[in-house]
Amino acid sequence: MKHDRLICLLLLGWLLAGYGYAQIRGGAETAQFEPGDHVLYQEDLSGTPIGAQVEGWEIVRGSYEVAEFLDKRWFRPLERDTRMLRPLPFPQDFSVEFTTYLSAEAGARLKVFLYTARDLERERMGPDGPAQVYLIVGRGYHPDHDFVHLRVYDPAQRRYQDVVSPGSYKFTPNQPHQVALQVRGGQLQLFVDGTRVALTPFRPEAPLVAIGFIFDAGSGHELPYKDRPALVDGLRIAGYSRPVGRATGGVFLYWALPGAQQDQPQLFAQSQTFNGSWGLESVGGERRTLEGTFVVIDLPANPFAPGEVRVRAGGQAWNDFVQRLKQELEVVRQQGGGLVIVGDGGDGRTERERRLLANQRALAFAAWLAQQGIGNPQHLLSIVVENSGYESIYFIAENGGYESIYSLRLERKQ
Repeated sequence: MKHDRLICLLLLGWLLAGYGYAQIRGGAETAQFEPGDHVLYQEDLSGTPIGAQVEGWEIVRGSYEVAEFLDKRWFRPLERDTRMLRPLPFPQDFSVEFTTYLSAEAGARLKVFLYTARDLERERMGPDGPAQVYLIVGRGYHPDHDFVHLRVYDPAQRRYQDVVSPGSYKFTPNQPHQVALQVRGGQLQLFVDGTRVALTPFRPEAPLVAIGFIFDAGSGHELPYKDRPALVDGLRIAGYSRPVGRATGGVFLYWALPGAQQDQPQLFAQSQTFNGSWGLESVGGERRTLEGTFVVIDLPANPFAPGEVRVRAGGQAWNDFVQRLKQELEVVRQQGGGLVIVGDGGDGRTERERRLLANQRALAFAAWLAQQGIGNPQHLLSIVVENSGYESIYFIAENGGYESIYSLRLERKQ
């Protein structure tokens, strides 16, 4: 009996030991940076002469030059607190990539800011903003390490929110670091050397219009700052040609509005938009084509499980989504627009199954929206009875009617 008990204790200890070594796997371990494919700005300094400067950068304070280090060419500040600004209109979804090297002496720090026009009007490149994104990549000690400190402006509370504190991550010093920001679907992700270190909601209070760098460090060192700086290379800023809604799958939503982008309500100024046309088929077969602007509507998640047509949309995120949709619907109604519901059957095994899934998911999600008070189930019934197999539905905001979409074209605005 004692022998059996001892074996059980040994087995329990072994199991607990094994459990202790189990690894947690999540986005921090598996997420991969997805760079934008629509390049807005890219700087390759390899062809820039040593000692030269780069056109298009405003020097707000200090001075800089292009210098060579580790067989590469870098932006090199010549004075501590050098401040550089690059005006650039950012889309709603974008990526920013750069490489930095932090000198060991006196704690070199690189500050990166993303600004709105109002930020720059309030204080043009202040030492701590104001800005919508405030990122520090710096050198720390005890032991020697490099760190990141990420702060994001919260419009609701009108102050910065700390997302990553300086002691959260420690990176190997004395080597270049690849840093990347990815903003998609109202979320910001920060990657350092390929590892995701932050994921946070991000909705700036106005369009971003510039990126800025401040080169800083501790003071009182005998070496001049130009010999112990933070260096920057490989800056690339890009947008995404694929609508962020397509990252969710199952169903995609767009507001369809008549007129050009510049004529659209201010409510959608921060939204991703496309030129486009939609061909409508009313009950009875009459067809017509409309042209205008599509506004991408971000969904909290894919509301369909693989292979299913039942809507799974519960919880606070979906409740907030419905409330936002209702508020926007009133504006769309005043503009004479409507809601485009596009089913996605990409998880089907055959082309026939994919088309059937897309058709049924568009109808199912339209019915779910009607249950939430966005649409009329009685009007939707006519589309269901007449079902022509189309993958998209148009909800007319003005009268609550529905029409099938037999053709849909979206084109990125230039």
